[in-house]
Amino acid sequence: MYERFYGFADRPFRLTPDPAYLFLSDKHREAYAHLDYALEDGSGFAVITGAIGTGKTTLVRSLIARADPEVAVAYIFNPVLTVTELLQTVNCEFGLPSRTRNKKELTESLNVFLSGHK
Repeated sequence: MYERFYGFADRPFRLTPDPAYLFLSDKHREAYAHLDYALEDGSGFAVITGAIGTGKTTLVRSLIARADPEVAVAYIFNPVLTVTELLQTVNCEFGLPSRTRNKKELTESLNVFLSGHK
């Protein structure tokens, strides 16, 4: 309905954020710069938090979309996980063994991956 009436080339009101429509306010620009620095520096983990609807998902998706393909990125969007579930989720995102509930095994495989040793 909106597309034809206003002549839009794309659907304007989606439920999922689209990084193509990212607007960087001063706060978003600052958050983006911190995430970008973490990505470029290879410093490990970066976390972004904020209230619902503030643009976190769009910001992160935009950053991931422009990341070098050689950079391993794990996008964890469920904040309500146990320690074991978080390790399993991170390992799964990186294609590592994630079925075990043994935290030591999960941590060891993640450490090997992050240190670049096979």
